[in-house]
Amino acid sequence: MSAFDIVYDGLAEAIVTNAIVMSDNNIGSDKTFPPYFYTDTAAWDTGAQFTVISQRVVDWLHLIPYQDAGIMGIGGLQIVKSYKVTIGLPNGKLVHDVEVYCGDLEDYDILIGMDIITLTDFCITNKDSKTRFFFRTPSEGNIEF
Repeated sequence: MSAFDIVYDGLAEAIVTNAIVMSDNNIGSDKTFPPYFYTDTAAWDTGAQFTVISQRVVDWLHLIPYQDAGIMGIGGLQIVKSYKVTIGLPNGKLVHDVEVYCGDLEDYDILIGMDIITLTDFCITNKDSKTRFFFRTPSEGNIEF
């Protein structure tokens, strides 16, 4: 099991952690760590079905599009490029072969959607006016604090 637990001072307006993105095209068997994009602005969004990355991540990693896809957002339907990547979560867990979409993200580099969240035990509490965010992989069911 690998877990991550963070407590925010006060009530959090958003759940934001660090994360990394690596191109699946660069992961080989040569035992070297591939180029990666590190960010402290990965937002966890239970309202997003899929994970979205910014154009900045695409440009930094020179990602090659996987396919065009239609995604529905607040502004309606958009046709965007998708990419196959590996996402590194704050607990060190790597999620391979994730199809992500490039979107207009103003405040974040990555928006982690339900495609990744459903692989974890995910818990948010707000006891004593402090937000606590906990997740672990693989899922084990009940969470006891």
